[in-house]
Amino acid sequence: MPGIYGAVSLRPDRDPAPVAAAMGRLITHQPWYETASWSHGAVSLGAVSTNPAFRAERHLVSRSGVVLLLEGTALTLEGRHLPDDGPELAQRFLDLYLDRGDAFIHSIHGHFNLVIHDANQRRLQLVNDHLGFAHMYWYCDDDVLLFAPELKAFLGWRGFDHTVDRASVATMLAKECPYGDGTFFARVKMLPQGGRLVLENGAVKISRYHIPTYQPEAERSVAETIDEAYALFERSVDKRVQTHHTGRVLVAVSGGLDSRLLLHHVRERGDDLELFTYGQPGCNETAISRETCRVLGLEHRWRLIETNPDWLGQHARQAVWLNDGQVNSRNATLLGIAKELGPGPSPYLSGILGPYMSIGTGHFCKEADLGIIADEQELRRRVLKFSGVEGGVEGFAGYMTPETATEMGEAAREQVWDSFQEHRHAPTFGDQKMLHMHFNLGRRMQAAVYANKFFFHDLTPFVDPELFDFYLRLPPRAKWRNVIYQEMYRRRMTDLARVRWSRTDLDLFSSEAEVSASLAARGAYLARLQKIRRWSLGLLNPKSRYAYNHREVWLRTNKRFRTEMTGVLRDLGATGCDLFDQHKVNSLLRGFDRGRDWLYADLSQIYAVGIWYDLFQTHVPAGAELGHVENNFVR
Repeated sequence: MPGIYGAVSLRPDRDPAPVAAAMGRLITHQPWYETASWSHGAVSLGAVSTNPAFRAERHLVSRSGVVLLLEGTALTLEGRHLPDDGPELAQRFLDLYLDRGDAFIHSIHGHFNLVIHDANQRRLQLVNDHLGFAHMYWYCDDDVLLFAPELKAFLGWRGFDHTVDRASVATMLAKECPYGDGTFFARVKMLPQGGRLVLENGAVKISRYHIPTYQPEAERSVAETIDEAYALFERSVDKRVQTHHTGRVLVAVSGGLDSRLLLHHVRERGDDLELFTYGQPGCNETAISRETCRVLGLEHRWRLIETNPDWLGQHARQAVWLNDGQVNSRNATLLGIAKELGPGPSPYLSGILGPYMSIGTGHFCKEADLGIIADEQELRRRVLKFSGVEGGVEGFAGYMTPETATEMGEAAREQVWDSFQEHRHAPTFGDQKMLHMHFNLGRRMQAAVYANKFFFHDLTPFVDPELFDFYLRLPPRAKWRNVIYQEMYRRRMTDLARVRWSRTDLDLFSSEAEVSASLAARGAYLARLQKIRRWSLGLLNPKSRYAYNHREVWLRTNKRFRTEMTGVLRDLGATGCDLFDQHKVNSLLRGFDRGRDWLYADLSQIYAVGIWYDLFQTHVPAGAELGHVENNFVR
């Protein structure tokens, strides 16, 4: 995830520029990335950006002893949108800082990181946006402060402490990503959403300038609420795909509601649009996606990118490297899709996190969640259960020694429970769950899961502060079961509401009884396929029409995938990782070969962790040393 990076020497006789340069090289994944850099004395800053509007002259500014570097998109100042190519973008932010001091950040919204070096106050500060979806990690030891949007950047410092945070690895194994501010490196932390890091007098202080505040508006009519939601979705898209842009706009179309809402708002771009669905020709997502495009008169712009099982073997290792190991190897398929599309600085729009970040979801919250859970033990039990971590931890015994499984299981539970604490101010348990999901699974996994962010100018329109503020103003029941979201379709986008929804196989005008019957039939169908695989010991592998691709079948039958995945899994000691019991992992592989598809999830997680150890611990690139400098501002 490109963004801002930097190194600050905490020693008066050292120059951080060589380290910052090495960091920049490690997060420059495409030759067309736009860049900016600035160095003086003890401070060396830089940015790499996939935004084609990014330019050093408009995003990096210095005046009156203060330097400001900004990287982001969908920026607003005092509620007014600022185009990405505004000629004095960073200058306006700097003027605001010089006028208001640290309070300037309360006037800015968007998806961004920015860093300010104030030589007058001998102070450096780093801030991210309200939602923190522009990732920012930081590290500090006796010699340097480092910050970057990707963990791999820290390997650019030769003195970097590579100690592993086993709790974060445990949580990734249990639920696909670390929680809270944890990372795979014990001394690297994630800056919290709405967070501020200040370096002053050689000490680092972390604080929050923004904490979500609930202000439910119970008196509003459903019609008024739907109108505002629709307008905010439209504005969120407009801020990202701006009127000055010419050339292709990539839009991923699935069988869900989010991508069709996104497509509805960009349909007027017509022949600029390049619409695609990835998956298999016979799956439901393909048919529904094509129908969505047909209804909008855009079928001629749509194509299917048929997923290739070779991609999983070909790109799995790179997927772990790009995503710092914090999501599993399924991103290999997304790398294959990116290469099929032809990487470049084209805007890429994804509808991921639509209702989750704006108007609630029935998929996550239930009727019983509309109150507060007072009993501490019951609350802990519920948190670990709904997060999925408790179930994931139970699987540790299947591939670790008993002692390691116990240790890692407790570490994962504590990390998840600790990360839940900051959300306990929310008015209902359902809201607590939603915030916890947004800022953990949402921020760490769902917003990062698309590998396209390394290959295009990746835009997630529905990860938007204005939409999130709208969510905070909704009364609890309006967020339950997606009622506002679905009603918006029925009233404002009737043609799209009549297209089947992949989650139910029915349109949005179907009754609850029809939906329940459809979901029950789907469950029975999938259960039959699973029985066939188990009874035939994996020799018969019927494909499911509900799957984009069939990783489980591919692992058993595709030579390239099998060579890569099983080659690693059968010799995990070679990666430098000592967490797993090799005999138990071999047993999982044998069970998987006999049709036990559910074991794929564990095997994929184990593979990702093993490859992370190999890339980030065993075969790390050589980092740079600090140089020599005079006239530091840091003491």
